[in-house]
Amino acid sequence: MTTAIEGYIFYEIAALLVLAAAVGFLGLLLRQPLIVSFIAVGIIAGPSVLDIARSDQQIDLLAELGIAVLLFLVGLKLDFNLVRTLGPVALVTGLAKSFSPQCLALPSASRWASTPPRRSTSPSR
Repeated sequence: MTTAIEGYIFYEIAALLVLAAAVGFLGLLLRQPLIVSFIAVGIIAGPSVLDIARSDQQIDLLAELGIAVLLFLVGLKLDFNLVRTLGPVALVTGLAKSFSPQCLALPSASRWASTPPRRSTSPSR
């Protein structure tokens, strides 16, 4: 199948869309989120299974456009009142998650740095 679509970007995109629709429909039947189906399509269409997606530059462009559209849609659905109420909690949680590993690692790192290296007991050659 890959030899028939090799070199034709239109056929590659059409095959990806058909595969995405089929796996997406199967995912809906199995009550899975659509993103799981799209990840499965990426694995199936990638070089490890069917090797359909060979036009790297065009596929990368479509991926970037897809992410841009996704972020645009998230921006449309964003509720500023929710951001205002959850903002301080998110800030404190983010700072705690950033600094707590550093504070926990500091005592062990300073002890490790101040310990002199052990001498080897094996005979030297």
